[in-house]
Parts: sequence; C-alpha cells; structure tokens
Amino acid sequence: MSEVLFLPPQLVAASVPASFDGLVLRSERVERIGDHRWSVWVGAGRLVDREWVGGRRGFLGASAANVELTELLWQRPWDFGVVGSVVLGAHEVRVLPTGPRGGGTVQVTGPEVLDGVQRLGVLARAVAEGLPAGSLERSLLRVELVTGPAVDVVRGELDAEDRRRNPATAQDELVRDPNVLRVMRQFRADGVSFAVRRGEVREPYGAGRCVSVEEATSALACLAPGARLEVAHAADGAAGRERLWADRGGESYRAVFNENTEAVGVLRAVEIARCVRGVVARKGRGKRYGHAHLWRDVPQLAVWAVGRQLPLVELHREGRGPGAVDWDLLVRDRLELLTAGVAEGLREAYEALRPTAGGRRLRHAEVRELGFWAELMEEYGAAGDAAALDSL
Repeated sequence: MSEVLFLPPQLVAASVPASFDGLVLRSERVERIGDHRWSVWVGAGRLVDREWVGGRRGFLGASAANVELTELLWQRPWDFGVVGSVVLGAHEVRVLPTGPRGGGTVQVTGPEVLDGVQRLGVLARAVAEGLPAGSLERSLLRVELVTGPAVDVVRGELDAEDRRRNPATAQDELVRDPNVLRVMRQFRADGVSFAVRRGEVREPYGAGRCVSVEEATSALACLAPGARLEVAHAADGAAGRERLWADRGGESYRAVFNENTEAVGVLRAVEIARCVRGVVARKGRGKRYGHAHLWRDVPQLAVWAVGRQLPLVELHREGRGPGAVDWDLLVRDRLELLTAGVAEGLREAYEALRPTAGGRRLRHAEVRELGFWAELMEEYGAAGDAAALDSL
C-alpha cells in the first residue's frame, strides 16, 4: 500500500483521467483523520453500481439487521448514514481540493471493503428494487479511506471490534420510557437513587438510599394494581425481567410501569417485598427437609400471596384524609405477622398437594414452575375459604 497523495492547490485543475477505473468520490467535506486515513462524506449514489471486493462476510440478505436498515433507507434516507460508516482500504488515494470549505474530489485506486459490506449490499438491493434517485441524493454516508500500513491495523481492529462490543439489552431501553424517567426524577427529588441503567452503582438501600430497577420490577410484578401471577413469576429472574422489559408496549410491562406508577408506590412495593422475603428467610432457616423448602425456593410466591391480602389499589396514592391507607403503620405493625401466616398457609397447601413419605424426593424444581404456582395458590385459596367457613 502506498502513501496518500495530497495535491497542492496549483494542481487542483487537474482532471480525473478518462481511463481511471478506480472509485471517484466528490464530497463537500474531506478531512484527514490520521496517518494514512481520510474521512469523506458522500452521497449514497456514489457507492452503488460497483462490484466490491473484501470484507469478512458477503451480503447477508434478509438478516434482521439488514431488513431494519433497508426499512430505514426507504422511509428515512436522510438518516441512513447518521451512524455507522463504510471503511475502504486502497492502494492509493489522491485528493483534489475544491472550494473554501474543505471539499474535494477523491480518487481511490484499488478500493477494498474493510467494513460496511452489509450497508453497501442494502444500498445495491434497494436501488435494484427501485429506490428513487432523490432518496439516494438525500442519503449521506461517511466513508473512511485507509492506505499503507494503516490497512492491516484497521482490518485487525475491525475484526476484534465484535468481541469488544457490549450488546444492548432490553434494560438499556428503559430510560426511553417516559414513565420510568418520571419516577427517576421523583426519586431524585427525594434524595433516592433509582438505578435503572446497567453499570450504575447499586448501593444498599439503608446506606445509599438506592432502589434498583431489578428489585423494583420484581416487587411491582407482585404488588402493582392489576399484577398477574404469570408476570410475578416471570419477574423473579433476570431472563424473565429482560423479556418483560423488551415488550414495553405490552400488557405485562404496563402492569408494572404505567402512567399511574409513582415513586412512592415503587418504594412501598420494594419495602413490602423486602420485609416478606426477610420473614420467609427466617422461617426457613435451618430447615433442610420437608415442605419448608418452599420458603427458600420461591420467596417471590410469598410476596405475591401476601399482596393478595393488601389494598394494592392504593399502592401509588399518597395516604391523606379519612379512610386513606397508612402504609407506614401497615408495614411496621402488621406485615410481619401477616407474612408469617401466609407463609405457613402456603406450606400447608403444599403439603396437602404433594405429601411426602418413604424418602420421596422433594420437588425443588417443580415448585419454581408457573403451573405449580397456580395450583398452589388455588389450593391455598380453597384452604383459606374452608377455614373461614369453619370459623362461622
């Protein structure tokens, strides 16, 4: 690979030879970005009608990423080049500067694609399918040109980039939800950190006044007005929470975060869930056998069951005036006793459904399944109804 050749102003008038069979790019902005490297902004039309060589992969056609990129090109061509770039290696680059703003004509000899095969393939297919010329003119792409020893360096770094990239997750999109942002601002005004973004410091609540979105989601899935058992079950683990967060327009997600969600309700839910989990953890301490393993294996189910005994319709409302729920009093004076009773009721319902004898192996995996949760809650509710009738 040879050195980049930059022509001085007195040679600007030199025309591109008619016999030149390389790539010619005309741009209003050409800038040097390092040794043997240039950045050029060009219209997408300059990059079609050409057989490209290079790249680790060929055009992947109807991959999910390419389908989305194609849709962007057809619907909003002016945004097609907002992010991303095409990186080309070259034997030689000659720049013919024109105009006072850094524009110029760039001759690229022996172009080779180092990165951008998919973007170029999307362009070529869209043109073949009738993309209007006006759309191409409105689409600007950044093309990086590399020559000399920089080619192997850039190629190696591009190959390594996939390993270094942190893939986006559904949690990363939570800060785009206006309801979550509103709750974050409410918490901030009260001096509490609502840790939504991955990578934020998750301090212990007692020390740093911090509530994590993971804990808030798990608690609200059990205690938010309109919460359902299947949502509570899903939100008990990281994979289930990701699926829940991924469907921000769905019914399950909106049962957790919606226009009525308030920081005060989130905090109440988290404090209730922590209290319930603490009680069942103490009850299960030291009990290695028998149906008490239920408390250790599925504390989330205990949170759900306790929630059925609480005035959850008032969770996100400020408690003022006659008849308002005094949540502080409820949590401080009643919740532990209520939880202990519910936990014992769940254990008794479990024992009635799955009596063990003769060394029969306990169903530790089964109690984590949604179907069993529904079965157990049905038995627990029936047992509660029977007890109520007996007391009459």
